[in-house]
Amino acid sequence: MARLTLEERREAAIAAALRVIAADGVEAATTRRIAREAKMGQSSIFYAFSSRDELLAAVVEHGVAQELDSMNGWLGTLADFPVGDATMEDLIRAGLLAFAENAITDPSRQQVLIGLALYARRTPGLEHLAERLYDGYYDIGARVLDEAARISGCVWSRPTADLAPTVIALSDGITLCWFGTGSRERVNAVVESAVTLILGYLE
Repeated sequence: MARLTLEERREAAIAAALRVIAADGVEAATTRRIAREAKMGQSSIFYAFSSRDELLAAVVEHGVAQELDSMNGWLGTLADFPVGDATMEDLIRAGLLAFAENAITDPSRQQVLIGLALYARRTPGLEHLAERLYDGYYDIGARVLDEAARISGCVWSRPTADLAPTVIALSDGITLCWFGTGSRERVNAVVESAVTLILGYLE
């Protein structure tokens, strides 16, 4: 590892921290455990980061960027529907099912993000990272609602920026339903309830 650049050491440490968190949670992500996972000495960790908190802050930043990029897939799902060729119900159901499928097929990423968001909220100086994550979620949620309205020709009764937190709360519920039950049947039932609730905001 001595030949690695500073940036390469940082990237290796972040990747190792994410694997440790996915396996055992944020509390298990000590510098010793991360160094062992990255196959580098602890001194290399502290060469790249001044402290564990700085490393975990970089991990949160990395996770937030990845998650927001992934969430943009909601918009990609709606892009498959031609304008005027789908009902709002079809669009909302398709978007939520696509989100659910992502949580089901890649649960470790969702678990890591939940753990990191909670860690950021309770760590002085990192609260803004959790806020950034959810601000990003709300922005994507509003854009999904705007795109669904454009495709279906429907009109929302309230600004989509006001509705987005509810949509994201529902998506969080879908994720936790899968984590808690491991049942696609129950996830699908939650999706259908979410569709019904969201449709209630149409004019």
